[in-house]
Amino acid sequence: MTRTPDLISIVDADPDLGELLSESERDRARRDALTRVRRLSPGAWDAATAIEPETHHRGFLIIDGLISREVDVLARRCVELLGPGDVLRPWRWDEDGSHVHAEVGWIVLEPTRLAVLDHGLVTRMNPWPQLGVELFSRGTRRAHSLAVALAIAHHQRLDDRLLLTLWHLAERWGRVRPDGIVLPLPLSHQRLADLVGAHRPSVTTAMGELVRAGAVSRSDGQWMLHGSPPDQLRHHRLVAVMS
Repeated sequence: MTRTPDLISIVDADPDLGELLSESERDRARRDALTRVRRLSPGAWDAATAIEPETHHRGFLIIDGLISREVDVLARRCVELLGPGDVLRPWRWDEDGSHVHAEVGWIVLEPTRLAVLDHGLVTRMNPWPQLGVELFSRGTRRAHSLAVALAIAHHQRLDDRLLLTLWHLAERWGRVRPDGIVLPLPLSHQRLADLVGAHRPSVTTAMGELVRAGAVSRSDGQWMLHGSPPDQLRHHRLVAVMS
């Protein structure tokens, strides 16, 4: 028996897209702007197999879950965390964009659902061009986030890089609690080392110093931030939430 593929409306896949429409438009989009869902289980993801047979497959929108993109250049690794709302084309490395050879790997950190962005969906979204514009803008915001991470990586002190990185991640994933801001992410010392461009033993030492200073703590496998963001992030969104 052939299994019917899972379908979802793009405005249900990402409620922020639905907020761009009026109630009547949103109801219509919920019926008409349907696309297929791909499901990923935790573990290494062979993204080369992700491309759809259709020539005009644009990519994926992450509905929920968490994926790590790992770029390796001459045995030095950079990690990017991707979650709900991110748009990605995981099967292709743009060889025309750089002469530096890089190995790209993908790790599914949590069960993840992807909405397929293909030509059929683009056609069905034609009545609401603001949806396409917003999906395009997601790439710009992702580039900005990577630029911030790159600037953080240029700080000389490792403890500064770690603290700034944790607050940068909290901008998106942080959850405010009375005793601080919890980061519900699987951030091992090795993953933190990859995020900030350091060796794991050095990260272990630096995180211990931050814990003793009261800047961070760890509970139930999750990191928690205490106090206010560093001066470099004084315009951080969570400053207003915590005050």
